[in-house]
Amino acid sequence: MSAPAPRVTVEAEPFFPYVEEKDYPEDLKPVLRPYQERMGFIPNALKVYMHRPEIAKTLWQLNGKVMRDPSSVLDAGLKRKIGTVCSAVNGCTYCTSHHCSILKKPASTTAEGWDLSDEQVQDLITGKYQPADEFERVCFDFARAASADPSNVPSEIHDRRAEHLSPPQIMELAAVVGFWKMYNTIHDSLNIPIEAHVLPETGYVGLADVDLWVTRNI
Repeated sequence: MSAPAPRVTVEAEPFFPYVEEKDYPEDLKPVLRPYQERMGFIPNALKVYMHRPEIAKTLWQLNGKVMRDPSSVLDAGLKRKIGTVCSAVNGCTYCTSHHCSILKKPASTTAEGWDLSDEQVQDLITGKYQPADEFERVCFDFARAASADPSNVPSEIHDRRAEHLSPPQIMELAAVVGFWKMYNTIHDSLNIPIEAHVLPETGYVGLADVDLWVTRNI
């Protein structure tokens, strides 16, 4: 299976200037360093956030707490997959492209990667992906339903979620879904340009057929 054709083929100019490296706030550099190590570069979104360093610092710390904190009760790889699904359902090309790029990267001791094939990534977004168990299944079902319409998550999903997840896991799952709704909204509303080396991954967002999934699962 070949990767979907990119939706974006050129890195656009930002609508307002990025904060240049020489102007990165000193107190943000310790928070930026793990980002660069994990992703291998400083994303354009972070260069925008630094216009408001106080907000940037809070957002990045929240990202870390939600997605990869040592206290997490959900697996980091599962949360990365869920973030991918949420971003695709929300229609955010910027975040979906970054998620897919990370999922396809080889596992490394220095950078995040999950060794997923292109076919696995496509199946994840289209809903063909087969979860490992009922625990994972309800996590994905909740993520899709809550991203599509958070006030109308089917009661049967709530029931299955209560059956298979502990209260801390339920809370963390909802935080993952809500976090990416927020991030997707910020990035889309600012129309942040996708980095040149991530452009090949921009076709994945178009694979999420939300109406088909909701019709099939309610």
